[in-house]
Amino acid sequence: MFPVAHPDVMGQLANERAASLRADAERYRLGRRFLARWRPARIVEPSADLSREVPSAPHVATPETDRAA
Repeated sequence: MFPVAHPDVMGQLANERAASLRADAERYRLGRRFLARWRPARIVEPSADLSREVPSAPHVATPETDRAA
């Protein structure tokens, strides 16, 4: 018969070791700077150049617009 009442010592040691390794890894990760990762480019719309004048389109008379209403 297997001793059911006794705890699984090896399993408990393995769980404690895994938890210790996870804690060490987390401490190591928090101590390091962030890695350069791919991020989408920040789109910056260029500001309008107010020193330039945009030429207006010349008015072209067409037969459809010259008709009397």
